[in-house]
Amino acid sequence: MVFLLVGAPAFAAEVADPFQQAAEQYRAANPKPVMPEAARKFKVQAEFAAQEKRLDQAVELYGKALDIVPWWPEGHYGLALVLGEKKKYHDAMIEMKRYLMLAPAGADARAAQDKIYQWESVAGPVAGKNFKDCPECPEMVELPAGSFAMGSNNGEADEKPLHNVTIAQAFAIGKTEVTQAQWRAVMGTNPSGFETCGDTCPVEQVSWDDVQAFIQKLNAKTGKQYRLPTEAEWEYACRGGDQQEYCGSDNGDSVAWTSFNSGSFLFNTPHPVTTKKANGFGLYDMSGNVWEWVEDTYHDNYNGAPEDGSAWAGGSMRVLRGGSWGYDQKFSRAAARSKFGSNYRYYSYGFRLARTLP
Repeated sequence: MVFLLVGAPAFAAEVADPFQQAAEQYRAANPKPVMPEAARKFKVQAEFAAQEKRLDQAVELYGKALDIVPWWPEGHYGLALVLGEKKKYHDAMIEMKRYLMLAPAGADARAAQDKIYQWESVAGPVAGKNFKDCPECPEMVELPAGSFAMGSNNGEADEKPLHNVTIAQAFAIGKTEVTQAQWRAVMGTNPSGFETCGDTCPVEQVSWDDVQAFIQKLNAKTGKQYRLPTEAEWEYACRGGDQQEYCGSDNGDSVAWTSFNSGSFLFNTPHPVTTKKANGFGLYDMSGNVWEWVEDTYHDNYNGAPEDGSAWAGGSMRVLRGGSWGYDQKFSRAAARSKFGSNYRYYSYGFRLARTLP
């Protein structure tokens, strides 16, 4: 029997779960499929790694086994427990729900549901629906209101102090950085220095002022209120309901194109969007690929910063976040910041949009 499994977004009660079909096929199978030896090897190694509390290795090995046998119920259960220990509660709930779909009357069904109840009480906010206002418009993701810890007490001076911010109103943010095709559709030109990278690569070589001209035209075209995200909104979106080193992982290579992985020192380039792992909100490339302009002006620390997620005015330069394919990985950390004048264009400066919701 062959089990087909399409990519699964975050689970939500009102959205049909794409894993359901695979689960139904597995439950109907008689006899059940046999685990091949290649998967069994990863299974044994994953269980041993979990026993030895080598949690990152256990996650990797469970993932390799489940890539081969996505219908393995106990694999989803074991992976969920490891993710729970790592405090990746959203991911842990996804895996535990997969276990319940595959084995609703399984030996661990009661314990699985109780774990879901526990994790629901501590999990952060979950992104809402995706939408596009026009065929050529960027795809947007609705983010809920919420609070988070912004900055870092372990990073550079301008990342301090770590402080709580409350985003009081839901807003939408681009699923990806604005691409060359999307810029061209609005502006009629392509300023990118890496035009040969293609339509799905992020637009770069644009200043903060250039972005304002783009937004003005897009708003006139759609009748909507697009804008740049504030710096607090950007970091809230980057962290995706978690508190990881990069935007979606503690492993920068999994979520970010940087100088470490985008080619040789002299020939590295940007990459098409969505080719790295998404973060907890389903957003791509918030770490790496291109630096992203935000609305705020730069201040050299967070003393006196707004606590309501609004833009911070009063400085002479504009803030960029996220790092790029041409910079070391450390610049792609969730808390890392940069700055430049609003009229400055650079080979790795791009942006993503935000949108005020009604």
